[in-house]
Amino acid sequence: MSHSADVRTGVRISYEDDWFGPPWQQGVPIVLVHGQAESSIAWNQWVPHLSGSFRVIRTDLPGFGKSPVPDTYTWTTAELAGDIVRLLDILRIDRFHLVGAKYGGSTSLQLAADFPDRVLSLCVFGSPARGHGSGLRANLGSVPDRIRAVGVRGWAAESQASRLGPGAPPEQIQWWTDELMGKADQRSSLGLSIAVTTLNLEERMGDIKAPTLVVTTEDSPLQSSAAARTYQERIPNSKLVVLPGDCFHIAAVRPHECAELVLNFIRTLP
Repeated sequence: MSHSADVRTGVRISYEDDWFGPPWQQGVPIVLVHGQAESSIAWNQWVPHLSGSFRVIRTDLPGFGKSPVPDTYTWTTAELAGDIVRLLDILRIDRFHLVGAKYGGSTSLQLAADFPDRVLSLCVFGSPARGHGSGLRANLGSVPDRIRAVGVRGWAAESQASRLGPGAPPEQIQWWTDELMGKADQRSSLGLSIAVTTLNLEERMGDIKAPTLVVTTEDSPLQSSAAARTYQERIPNSKLVVLPGDCFHIAAVRPHECAELVLNFIRTLP
């Protein structure tokens, strides 16, 4: 069941809130943050793995899913992180585990750096810390022009093979293209793609206190594993996992394996 809350003037966030553990108990919150042109639905296959042990909060970022498009939103990681925390304040959630994929992972890095005492653990999947520069294989600066030229669905169709990998089944590619990303609001997707071009969080990595897991793939079309290691090594208590594969949205391509990575990582925490 979807819920929503006004986090500040002009910004309303929809979210899913699932807990399937014993009803007389309360699960520790775990917050899942989706990427560009997605919504909380992108995490559906993760929920059965997590919701028996954790209270799973899945946001629709402003302008995506069921969250309306704010008039003057910029979609920077700082703005998104601040609004996620405002939502959690409304829900009276003080401390939480945090998981993000793609730009949702970049936003999660920002959040963990800006609010270090609130994040119990951080896991990011296929997420850049920079929108340009050394180690970035994809030309993210071209995305705004492609969205303007062919629309969100057209851009999603063009880029789906690198996102999900050439081995993704046709049904998955069709669903991600037509039923999820292709239905995303164009102004929101364009605004977020512009925000990505200015992304540079590497100098903030030392501010993250939470134990952190960074996951990427060997042949990610988005960024080299060396680029992921560059920012991961700046996070004091962190580890890098490089999975075999040639997609960059590993959280969507292998959701069960990635969810188990998160569970196993959290189990190792003191």
